[in-house]
Amino acid sequence: MGKIMRSRLTVTLAAAAVVGLALPGVAGAADGSTQVRSNTACNDGKATAAENVAIRTSASPTAALVTTALKGQTWACASSDVILGSRYTACGTSNGNGWFRVYNANYEGYTASACWG
Repeated sequence: MGKIMRSRLTVTLAAAAVVGLALPGVAGAADGSTQVRSNTACNDGKATAAENVAIRTSASPTAALVTTALKGQTWACASSDVILGSRYTACGTSNGNGWFRVYNANYEGYTASACWG
């Protein structure tokens, strides 16, 4: 491979790495398997809703609605891991797919991670 081709390949791979780092939670596994990533909204086992946000039966915006967490409410969260699920547009995020499990004394379900702070 010529020097120019190696140089272009290096630039292309570097650009792809930067895009992957700049858009966490957008890229999914190539094989469609579930992956987890860290989420600072749930670092201490609690998360606060940044706005009114749906709690669903699975990590999908079309899953059945369990309840709605109101803006400012604090819920317990299962861990600091984000599950990569179905894509959503919510809370200022387009094409997001990071979800995590939240619960309180009455409800438990999955929610778009972009909606929690």
